[in-house]
Amino acid sequence: MTEHLPVSARALRRVPLVGRHEELRVLAGHVTGTQAQDGPGGAVLLTGEPGIGKTRLLDRLAGTCPEHRVVQTAGVRSEARLGFAALHGLLRPFLDGLDTLPPPQREALGAAFGRVSGTAADRYLVGLATLTLLAGAATVRPLLALVDDVQWLDPESADVLAFVGRCLHGDAVALVLAGRDDRDGPDPFDGIPVLSLTGLPPADARDLLAANSAGRLDPAVADRIAAETGGNPLALLRLTRTLTAEQLSGTAPLPAALPVPGPLRAHFQRRVRALPAETRTLLLLMAAAAPQESAERWRAAGCLGIPAHAADAATAAGILTREHATGFRHPVFRSAVYWGAEAADRRLVHAALAAVTDPVRAPDRRAWHRAEATVGLDAEVAGELEAAARHARAGGGPAAQAAFLLRAAELSPTDRVPRFLAAARAHLALGNPASAQAALDRAETELGPGDALLRARVRQTRTRVDLYSARLTGIPARLLDAARSVAESDAPQARRLLVEGLAAAVVGHGGPGATTPYEFAAAVLASPALRPTDSAPADLLLRGLAARLHDDHPSAVPLLRRALQAFGSEPLGSEPFGNGAFGGEKFGSEPFENGAFGGEEFGSEPLENDAFGGEKSGSEPFENGAFGGEKFGSEDFGDEKFGGEEFGGEEEPGWDGVPLAVLALFAAEDVWDDVGGRAACTRLAGHARDTGALGALQTALMVQALWDVRAGRFGAARSGFEEAAELAAAMDLPPHGPAQQIELLAWSGREAETRAAAAEIAEVWERQHGNDDFGDRARACLAVLETGLGRYPQALACARVVMEKDRPGTGTRVLHEVVEAGVRSGDHRAAKQALARLEERAAASGTPWAKGLLARCRALMADDEHAEAYYAESVELLGRTGIVTEAARSRLLYGEWLRRRRRRGQARDQLRTAHRMFAGMGAVAFAERARAGLAATGEQARTRTEPAGRALTRREREVARLAAGGVMNADIAVRLFISVSTVEYHLGKVFRKLGVTSRRHLTSVLDAEARLP
Repeated sequence: MTEHLPVSARALRRVPLVGRHEELRVLAGHVTGTQAQDGPGGAVLLTGEPGIGKTRLLDRLAGTCPEHRVVQTAGVRSEARLGFAALHGLLRPFLDGLDTLPPPQREALGAAFGRVSGTAADRYLVGLATLTLLAGAATVRPLLALVDDVQWLDPESADVLAFVGRCLHGDAVALVLAGRDDRDGPDPFDGIPVLSLTGLPPADARDLLAANSAGRLDPAVADRIAAETGGNPLALLRLTRTLTAEQLSGTAPLPAALPVPGPLRAHFQRRVRALPAETRTLLLLMAAAAPQESAERWRAAGCLGIPAHAADAATAAGILTREHATGFRHPVFRSAVYWGAEAADRRLVHAALAAVTDPVRAPDRRAWHRAEATVGLDAEVAGELEAAARHARAGGGPAAQAAFLLRAAELSPTDRVPRFLAAARAHLALGNPASAQAALDRAETELGPGDALLRARVRQTRTRVDLYSARLTGIPARLLDAARSVAESDAPQARRLLVEGLAAAVVGHGGPGATTPYEFAAAVLASPALRPTDSAPADLLLRGLAARLHDDHPSAVPLLRRALQAFGSEPLGSEPFGNGAFGGEKFGSEPFENGAFGGEEFGSEPLENDAFGGEKSGSEPFENGAFGGEKFGSEDFGDEKFGGEEFGGEEEPGWDGVPLAVLALFAAEDVWDDVGGRAACTRLAGHARDTGALGALQTALMVQALWDVRAGRFGAARSGFEEAAELAAAMDLPPHGPAQQIELLAWSGREAETRAAAAEIAEVWERQHGNDDFGDRARACLAVLETGLGRYPQALACARVVMEKDRPGTGTRVLHEVVEAGVRSGDHRAAKQALARLEERAAASGTPWAKGLLARCRALMADDEHAEAYYAESVELLGRTGIVTEAARSRLLYGEWLRRRRRRGQARDQLRTAHRMFAGMGAVAFAERARAGLAATGEQARTRTEPAGRALTRREREVARLAAGGVMNADIAVRLFISVSTVEYHLGKVFRKLGVTSRRHLTSVLDAEARLP
């Protein structure tokens, strides 16, 4: 059964398909796996130039899969200004199952399709809902979903379908997408396997020409046509209708240059210009209207005095389809008509469409048509566009929102600055920093001397553009100036600016003459926006980090500990400042998660989105197929006033700068609070899962993985890093490399990979992006690696740099490395300096982690009379923490100390335990040290047998872990952003691999599995 959904652009369907045997074989093989209910499923993207035959291949595929339920839809440029329009068309047959979705997914999809008001449609929750609906339908019968012309999908639908395509696995769903290969900018479908279509081989091209030529076709003529068209089927067929019978037969010469320009547009424009004037105007009207505006087209034509029979000439010329009098036979005709018209004629048809569009049922389309018909300034039209932007935002359409706001700003006689600023923020939410920057430049030229608050917001947004592009230099100074300008008038806004600036100061290097972290911290502590009574986690972090940088470590400890406690226990709301709550940031708020998002700048025309024929992308609010970006954090528009009316509403949940999970990590490391740090991160990750904030979740997963490394759960850590990488791929972010896992690599003793990751961090993150904190973390990890290998001078060189910089987190956590490496390499001065700082800070912190490290370092520096007591104290204290790596190191050092004093029996106890711990977690270098020490006492270390769970893949381990914990399949699907059938697919493989028959048998196997390297 094939369900053909309404599609207006289909080319030459009646021409038989010639050739393409290999492509059909590949597509059939892709689809075949879905015939079994546990088939792998998946997506493939068919690409090629216009007219190459993508649509014909999809049609053939649909007709040759009788086992599948087939649904089809396609992108249409004019429809691209309607957020989620294409997705709605694809899912229409399945919407009866909407009530079966988990509530967050049901609400998100309902908001996207206008069924639920008052809730913004988070596109990744929409993606999960789409995945769930399709997978559910496929449990009855395998499903084949065909989506043509993806370059003209609305960005929201494109993002969702790309997300679904990357997540399909174990579902009986095959998704086949088709689109042009000349799409500009980053592609939302990156990461999906591509099948590229090229021109037909000469033999197939000749067969196609012969089958469509009425008379004789000369072989030499056929070869030339095939060569000059590159085997493009549409160009081949068009030329057979352009050339005379004599030319095709070879009895008359061919033109010097065959009339087949670039993407065929000029060829189509010539055919349009040959039509009567009233027909050309009717075609222009059709090109300017959306497909669903069928009635409006004819009413607008009546307003312009154009009779309905004017379409007959276009139908006879093959420009409009005979089946649908308002459907263009090929998409390029629509482009040719619109771009071939004069600007005044375009304004004329837009004005006619605006006049007949119902302002109640379709206010957004009416506003856009009015805007396109307007020259100069018009406050009324600008107001309508602003209202349309609010509507688009509520429906989860940031692309529409950005375009409406920018056009509203351009048409506004007043309130231009806040509208340009809101447009910039909307473009940044799309992942389009270039357009955001352009809008900010226009806003800045309009600022007056009394616009302090607006100037501060322009600076803040400009800073976020820099963060998005990983440019840290100069950010603290700009944000500090902005915060000072609004500290008295808008304290919460000032505190947001201060936290962002302080985080940038901590993470980056300022360069010559830049504001130092100390100077910034002093300004924070002196700011009237900062109140001692503020108890929100972000406020506590702001005060604590400022005290740490300006005053001393002990004064900061109480504030940082309180902040961690608040992160772990306060209700998770939407406002990170001033109400004791915080939110998980919306997808994309990580300042460096930008590589996959771009998009061309909007211009003034409504139909171009991917630079067809070299034109700049138009101001069509949704035709920007290169965007494929998602919300960039929690940036709201609710505090911007336009014409006396508040735009937007309450602030979205989230965080705008360095993610909260990272700031909580800094705080936890600086006060050695593993319990508070782990709890805060777990809470943040859970909140991000619940709210569908995948960007926040990705960051929280990486931080959780670091805590797993320190807990000696290397297998769990690797799973966390892999899940974060999978989320990045699903969100079309740049792939994660080894740099993100450098701490795991260092503790695992993987020397070459650790050094390669450190080199990448030094070059890319530290030198190019100015992220010194990442550089210090790499040096701290190198110190661990060198210590494990017994290269103490090298370890000291790395750790000493980090200690001297003394950044929050790394500066404290590296102190014990300096002590050990200093003692072992003979640099007792460095060791004493580090020990003195460690004593002061451990006393202030008072945690078992801090006191256990202090006891170990004192043992390293003490004489024999006191060393043993310190070692024993360290083993006992660190054994009470979740920092298993350091607990094992204390046993290793204690055992080595005992062996050197020839107390072999006692040494064996410590070294045996240390070896078991290190080998169990996969810390190869440290395990080798323990093995060598044990061998020196006369005992050989036992060989460790890996449990059966080692055969599980990462995804299988995740599913098994949740299932063993009693989580139901539907809830596992929600947590892992996969479908229920995918959960069942993986769980079945887990049972077979492990030889278990029920969930309760999984626990013992998985407990051992988590500690595998």
